[in-house]
Amino acid sequence: MNAKRFFRALRGAAAVLVVAGLGACGGSDHDAPATTLTVGAGGGTLAGPAGSQVVVPAGALAQPTSITIAQDKAGAPALPPGSTSLGAMFALTPHGTGFAMPATLTIPFDPSLVPAGSTPTLLKTNAAQDGWDVVVGATVSGSTMQAPISSFSWTIIVIAPVLPTIAGQPADQSVVEPNAATFSVGATGPTLSGLLTFQWRRNGVAISGANSSSYSTGPTSVAADDGAIYSVDVTNLAGTVPSRGATLTVTGAVVAPAIGQQPADASVAVGASATFTVVATGTSLVYQWQRSIDGGVTFTDIAGANAASLTVANAQAADNGLQYRVHLSNAAGMLDSRAAVLTVTAAPSPTQGARIAAGGGFSIAVDHAGVPYSWGNDSAGQLGNGEPNASRSTAAPLGTLTAVRSVAAGGEYQGVAIRTDGTVWAWGYRGFVDCAVGSLASTPFQIAGAAGIVAVSAGQDHTLLLRSDKAVLAYGCNGYRQLGQASQAVPPMSPATVVPGLPPIKAVAAGAESSLALDEGGEVWAWGRKPGDRSGSTAANATPTKVAGLSGVIAIALAEDHALALKSDGSVWAWGSNRNGKLGDGTEIDRAAPTATLLTTGVTAVCAGGDISLALRSDGTVMSWGINETGQLGSGSASPGFRPQPAPVLGLASVVAIACGSTQLSHGLALLADGTVRAWGRNGDGQLGDGSKNSALAPVVVTGLNLN
Repeated sequence: MNAKRFFRALRGAAAVLVVAGLGACGGSDHDAPATTLTVGAGGGTLAGPAGSQVVVPAGALAQPTSITIAQDKAGAPALPPGSTSLGAMFALTPHGTGFAMPATLTIPFDPSLVPAGSTPTLLKTNAAQDGWDVVVGATVSGSTMQAPISSFSWTIIVIAPVLPTIAGQPADQSVVEPNAATFSVGATGPTLSGLLTFQWRRNGVAISGANSSSYSTGPTSVAADDGAIYSVDVTNLAGTVPSRGATLTVTGAVVAPAIGQQPADASVAVGASATFTVVATGTSLVYQWQRSIDGGVTFTDIAGANAASLTVANAQAADNGLQYRVHLSNAAGMLDSRAAVLTVTAAPSPTQGARIAAGGGFSIAVDHAGVPYSWGNDSAGQLGNGEPNASRSTAAPLGTLTAVRSVAAGGEYQGVAIRTDGTVWAWGYRGFVDCAVGSLASTPFQIAGAAGIVAVSAGQDHTLLLRSDKAVLAYGCNGYRQLGQASQAVPPMSPATVVPGLPPIKAVAAGAESSLALDEGGEVWAWGRKPGDRSGSTAANATPTKVAGLSGVIAIALAEDHALALKSDGSVWAWGSNRNGKLGDGTEIDRAAPTATLLTTGVTAVCAGGDISLALRSDGTVMSWGINETGQLGSGSASPGFRPQPAPVLGLASVVAIACGSTQLSHGLALLADGTVRAWGRNGDGQLGDGSKNSALAPVVVTGLNLN
């Protein structure tokens, strides 16, 4: 607030003010006679009592005026509270007379009354004569002050009150509930400005009775007080100065350790990694994992194992039967978890798992020796060559990755492989793994938390893993709870974690925002968004739930928005979106629940693509249905543009495995018993592997590739 506005705001605050020193420079307000002068258009100078003076410039008055300077305070408003006069008050009349040009006023004062460090201030009543204004531009010369004025009124020289100064701001405080917190302020104010008063506030609201330089909160709690902001208003006659806001941090009392989920036994193949995890509560917990090699009699600390999870890397046959537990401690106590047993089994065959995989515009395969191959689009490094944008239309080894037994393709931009040691490796667009950073990885990198893995299914932006102990793990994005986690947000580069709530599982399938699992009893479990459902994330479910109406299932497949299930009687069932007839029931009607397709017998495997479905029959032939805009049906013709009825893919026999591309305008792959691979459909990125980029209406041979 500037000085002029401050004094105006204080007008009327005191009806009577005793002013010290009015007798200085001429005694009382009446012991010097008034002087009068008539001033015309030519201007003039009027010398008043005690050395006062007013100089009116030529042209300042519109007409001759009789002006008077009197040492007089009669009728003047009370001085602003806290101000101290330095001399007499002078009345310049006629009050309110205005000038076309400023007149120069000189007023005397007693310099001996000015306290050290203070500055005299010239005041003049305002036009309404009900308060005081600071005269702007006043200068001191010896024992007088001189200033330009634009009208006549009462004038006086004073020492004005000064706002308080906060020398020590309130500091942030941290306490443990229910302890009290104390905030303090250090403030000063000049003696002439009056005594200081204080008003503490909590989150901006005044606290009743909190009127000293410090404030104690009383008992605190995390729920009520953590994060509260405390400040104080320091006030004197000149006005109020607010302090900074100090934050109160309240932490809970120390809680003893408690275990909510014990470490589970782990079973992995030789060379794989096992992970043990404990879920515990308590304040400032210290974790120490321990190992026993004598059947649980004696446990020894494992150096550096001080987190909620412990990973045992590269398990060997000699590690079979070892026990692991975690010792928890804090200031309130200590606790040991149960001992989890590590079972190490023989490594699986290098050829176990999916041998071929079709992505949006690329393809992957693995031969009998565990060497992976890739071809097609490499815009995100999905071929694993070590350098993005190294697309190719013929198959070639995928970087330096070896000992692979199973491959998968995720959406348009990521490849995944399981190695014979049960570890999982990925390459291409890393957004499928860290769901936030979205960088590219043109060479394979290992997925954290994945050990003892025997099967993999890669979706659009998440991946499902089947572990040797029949548990399901997931990593990637969780926007529709497809990872089985209730919290939608997943930290970047989170390790693969177990999907809770599932029985022993033997197969998994990942879609765009959906997940499926097939249990050992032949029932299907689903979580995430329902296939074909576009009602929003509120329809997503993090808890695996049985798919009603399905039993005796031996295989499952899942695409962006439709799902397939193969029953033990060889029949195929489908649900979700039926755009382009991809459910194979002869219609284009969407199905919320599993519905029988026109394939009722003789099927041994199924796959689901963008807008296409394939089925492998027991006689080695392949059936297709759905979209056909780029020859995805493999019928030898692009007409019709789609087909809702299953029909054979032209010229295929002795097929042992099939794969479907993940995009709407996708392609299909078939592995024959002789080790050769056939491909058909869209080929704009060379994903058919025949050395060209021409789409194929019927299967063509992938050049130079034999997986046997």
